[in-house]
Amino acid sequence: MIELLHASLNWPTLPSTVLVAICVLYWLCVMVGALDIDILDFDLDLEVGGDKPSVLDFGFIGLRFLNLGEVPVMLWLSIFSLSMWALSVNFDAKVEIQSFVDYVPLFLRNLGISLVVVKLITQPFRGAFRYTPPNEIETLLGKSCHVTSSSVTEKYGQAELETEGAPLKLHIRSEDETIQKGDLVRLTDYNQETQAFYVVKINQES
Repeated sequence: MIELLHASLNWPTLPSTVLVAICVLYWLCVMVGALDIDILDFDLDLEVGGDKPSVLDFGFIGLRFLNLGEVPVMLWLSIFSLSMWALSVNFDAKVEIQSFVDYVPLFLRNLGISLVVVKLITQPFRGAFRYTPPNEIETLLGKSCHVTSSSVTEKYGQAELETEGAPLKLHIRSEDETIQKGDLVRLTDYNQETQAFYVVKINQES
C-alpha cells in the first residue's frame, strides 16, 4: 500500500493521479448534490463537412469516434484517467525521469492505450445517455390531440395535446373541412414556416 501511494505521488504517475483525484472529487460532489451530473456535458452533433472541410471538422470526427460527447464527459474522463493511472503505476513506477523528454514517450504510450481502452469500454453505451427533450417536433408527430377551435382549415386551427404536465396548445391545419371542435385528430406533419401541425381526423366510430 505504501509503495502504491509512493508511486502515485511521484513522477511519472503524478499527472495521472491528479486527474483521477479530480474525477473522484467530481463524483463525490455529484453524490452529495453539490454538482449536476451533466454540468460538463456537451453535444458533438455538428454539421461536419461543407465544400471545404477544415481541420476542425476532422477534429470533431475524431472526438466522436472516441465516443467523447456520446457518453457523459466525466464518465469518459474517469475511465480514461483510471486507465492512464493503472498503466503508469504498473509499468512506469520504477522508471527514473530525469527530464520532461524522458516522460514524453511514456505519456504517449499510455495515452494511445488508454484511448483504445476508453473507446472499447464506452462503445456499448454510445448514445444511451443522449437526452431527447419531451416536446421536440419529432416526438409529437403521430400523437393524437383534441381540437379546441370551432373548426380547422388550411389557414387556421387549434388543438390541445395532453401531456404529463400542462396540455400543449398547438396550431393545426387540415384540408379536411369536416373537422370540428372536440374532434380527435392525429399530428402527421409540421410546417416550419407557419409553425403549425398538419392533422387528419381519427375515426371514433365503434
